Amino acid sequence: MRYKHIFWDFNGTIIDDVHNALSCVNDMLERKGMKPINLAEYYDYVETPIINFYYRILPPEEVDFSVISKEYHSDYARHLEETTLASGAEELLKELKENGAHQYIITSNFIGETLELTKKFGVFQYFDEVLGADNTLAESKIERAKAFFDLKGISRNDAIFIGDTLHDMETANALGIDCVLVEYGHQGRKLLHEHNAFTVADLKAVRDIIFDERTVDFHTHSTRSDGTFTPTELVDHAKKCGLSAFALTDHDSVDGIEEAQKRAEEIGLELVPGIEFSAAENTETHIIGLFIDPENEVLLKTIEKLKGSRKRRMEEVCSKLRGLGFDITHDEALALAGGKFVGRAHIAKLMVEKGYCETVKECFDKYIGLGKPAYAEKNELSAVEAVKSIRAAGGLAYLAHLNQTGYDIEELEKLLIQLKEAGLNGIEGYYPEYTPEHIAQYRALAERLSFSLSGGSDFHGGMKPHISMGTGTGDLKIPYYVLENMKGIINRQ
Repeated sequence: MRYKHIFWDFNGTIIDDVHNALSCVNDMLERKGMKPINLAEYYDYVETPIINFYYRILPPEEVDFSVISKEYHSDYARHLEETTLASGAEELLKELKENGAHQYIITSNFIGETLELTKKFGVFQYFDEVLGADNTLAESKIERAKAFFDLKGISRNDAIFIGDTLHDMETANALGIDCVLVEYGHQGRKLLHEHNAFTVADLKAVRDIIFDERTVDFHTHSTRSDGTFTPTELVDHAKKCGLSAFALTDHDSVDGIEEAQKRAEEIGLELVPGIEFSAAENTETHIIGLFIDPENEVLLKTIEKLKGSRKRRMEEVCSKLRGLGFDITHDEALALAGGKFVGRAHIAKLMVEKGYCETVKECFDKYIGLGKPAYAEKNELSAVEAVKSIRAAGGLAYLAHLNQTGYDIEELEKLLIQLKEAGLNGIEGYYPEYTPEHIAQYRALAERLSFSLSGGSDFHGGMKPHISMGTGTGDLKIPYYVLENMKGIINRQ
């Protein structure tokens, strides 16, 4: 079982009460002499916080939420026969408890009402804690969830949130944990898909995800850019690491994909063809492309455009290093790289071999990383052009390692809005260097902008020996359903 801590929403997830809620809304509308709404309209209007839902269906002067809430709860009790346990809920809750999972309910509803309903439907005994509100105003549950999560000291890799609304995903993002939303709940499949949330039709699919131990990695490099494993060796290594799928994302190159694909087919491993573009912006901006057609004409023209730029840039880095007193030449770096692609990692490795630095990371941190004295700007390909090239090749585009941009959240959001207009699909929500604060901030940003998540180890082999494929610095675990979500997005495009 992949997850040890299961956070559950209650209404619309464990209990199927959507039709009850619709009846309550229509009771209110009838009392006001207004036309009732149907389920499709309910899904179109409902949002969180729930008071906004009433502002959408009522004139502003009619929205007295304290009165509406009181009447709703009275109507809800009256229509309780319209509420049932979600199909398979008791069986799944029981199975998870028997397998040692800790289960918690986090709900915006009044705790007393939730406790009463867990007992009525015979599921109270499966939960370690029920965290509800102390009022009936259906307010945000994020702060309550965060306080509980921190108090228990739960590892983010061990937890998942199961819910039915975007607010549940928002809560999961605030905790920095994985999230799956059911489609039969209070916001429905259409809206959830518009926000690129990962959804499932029923609790059987939720069970499959919780028990699915498969992992993936969407950010790796071979010798066709600045990794130390050949494409074939990289595929073999992915298999050895226990990955079920991975993406080859060499810098500005697709030269290794054919070789990697051939080997992946031979050993039964799923390979996602990819690329990592280094873009010319005011900061370190890398765009990952996944599911690309490596023979696409637009993509190949973009790569060709970058070849001369990369050589110029690497020569400039070497020149700046010589200006700092280090005996480093581009020809030496080219020889180290095998006479093909030269990246900053090759230059850093040369610095280590000559004794100027102890590690590649030290070289980046002191000399050739963004803002350091031997850093050279990119000036050939904009991030917008990179995104458009990836999309033209049929791929999904993701902004990589957001922490390396040096931007604060406001600046990042401006950049992402610009890139979204160009076709950006999402961000790397999983990355070895992310702190818990990064994870929460970046995933919240993704939810606001309706972005999907990708991520990976950024494996380079010996170039970054502290990074392991699939697990990063040791605690990276990207679930297989992230890949399934990407495939769903491609099918809906």
